[in-house]
Amino acid sequence: LYCFNYELVRDWLCRKAWLEEATFMISFTSGAISGTVAAVLTLPFDVVKTQRQIELGHSEVRPAPASHPLPSSKPSSTWLLLQHIRAESGTRGLFAGFLPRVIKVAPACAIMISTYEFGKTFFQKLNQERRGAAVRFS
Repeated sequence: LYCFNYELVRDWLCRKAWLEEATFMISFTSGAISGTVAAVLTLPFDVVKTQRQIELGHSEVRPAPASHPLPSSKPSSTWLLLQHIRAESGTRGLFAGFLPRVIKVAPACAIMISTYEFGKTFFQKLNQERRGAAVRFS
């Protein structure tokens, strides 16, 4: 999701700015937007993962005796757990922690991809200069 959206947003911003290559700011903005979209779309699955971790923690704190296993009152599949959370807390429950996640993910994705793109461009230019220098001296 992230990479697909990054490419789409970056190309769209480049066309809007009449540029053939992305600038640092276009990469940064594209990374932030794409990270936000990916974070929002995957948030319900992160909520399910967190719910499973909580349940696992509770079962490890109070293990049932082998002769009296605790019945599983919670759904086991991801789909059933999504439905269970939605039934208990509504759709809002599937998006618990939305703002903290976006505040964390958007800048992290923006920094990561813009740094990568900057480094890639820097080393491409460096290699071109070295090739040009090697041709002049041969």
